[in-house]
Amino acid sequence: MGALKGLAKSFSRLTQEEVELFCMEYGIGTKFKPTAPACDVSIDKCPVGFVALYCRHFEFSNLRYPFSLFVLNLLEYYRVSFDQIHPKGMARVLHFEVLCRALGYDPSLLLFRRFFRLAKNGDWFTFEASKVDSGLISSMVTTLGTWKNRFFWVSDTIVPFKMVWRHPDAVLNEPEPLESELNDTFLKAIRECHSRVRPFPEHLLVLLGVSKLWEKANRDPVLMRDGMVMSALDFIKSDDTSDVVFGDVPVIPDENVVVKGAEQRFEGTGYVSVSNVKGFSKPLVPKTSTRRSTCRLKGAPQSTSTEPVELNDDVEESGDQGVEAGSEKEKKLVVHGKKASAKKVAATPIQCSSSMDVEGLDSDAVYVPGWLVKIDDSFKDAAVCEDALSHTNWISICCNHFQGERFV
Repeated sequence: MGALKGLAKSFSRLTQEEVELFCMEYGIGTKFKPTAPACDVSIDKCPVGFVALYCRHFEFSNLRYPFSLFVLNLLEYYRVSFDQIHPKGMARVLHFEVLCRALGYDPSLLLFRRFFRLAKNGDWFTFEASKVDSGLISSMVTTLGTWKNRFFWVSDTIVPFKMVWRHPDAVLNEPEPLESELNDTFLKAIRECHSRVRPFPEHLLVLLGVSKLWEKANRDPVLMRDGMVMSALDFIKSDDTSDVVFGDVPVIPDENVVVKGAEQRFEGTGYVSVSNVKGFSKPLVPKTSTRRSTCRLKGAPQSTSTEPVELNDDVEESGDQGVEAGSEKEKKLVVHGKKASAKKVAATPIQCSSSMDVEGLDSDAVYVPGWLVKIDDSFKDAAVCEDALSHTNWISICCNHFQGERFV
């Protein structure tokens, strides 16, 4: 077995005190019951009612809680758990989101699929460059360090849907979307943003709304270079940012916090005026524990397969992935309150997963399952039975925990 083929041999060395300090640093509240795993319990034996989180997803990959709707959409769409994703794969996900926000656009799952695809990485999964648009990332910080033995449990209520443990033999991807399906201006703009994937400073993540870890109420973070305000996009595209100064300035109502004093959206060679773009207004008082329990996200079946690649902890790469085309039906993927057309392969899902739509963050609302079974339906109908079983929690639990192993 290679170094990455060892989920069942991955044990956490974190103590309870270390877990609590880490969660305090990254704003993960005690209501999620952060717990250090026993030293003889591997990551694939996550207790019922909990999910596993890697420390390096936060330290290296720029993941933050509350998790963004884009990240949640992506997890549900690909039917994969946090603990199955290689930190460098997660870093590509967050880098794409950061780039979109710096350009003034909401991150789009449809556009993400144009540039990236899910791939096998030993016992883990990652996201690698697609074959149709592969030039978004110029390079990546190569030193990842030890990560497989630094994980902890948190209550599964930290995610607003039933997390699915992706089966290693499940098919992976739908065909990449065509250019005609995408926002042409957005596509052209992001193609010009070749940039290096690396851990970003908290100032930048707060500026772009990815992080809520900001204690200065009524003040916004600001980036300065040579005495001048620097835009978030310029920072991301710069390989050397050692001379950038991180400061803060008073909040000005309705002012663009992404590029102070400049317009909002980057198109062509500069920013154009787009007022009040949703998702870019930082609250005056930072939120520390926004519960996203009523977000509903829509899943979709996958349609490619690949073989595992044996790698060590630091180096992460994966083999070529094929694309299996199928008949397609339109669906709507909702990210940050905006709808974008996407394609769905007309096939029966092969993972135990919920089928949900993102509809908002109202913590007082009641979740309504997104399934088709009605009160007067007959269970003599095979389609009704199939839909009912695919949305029943005990089936998912049995799939994930039968005889102490995870099966689909």
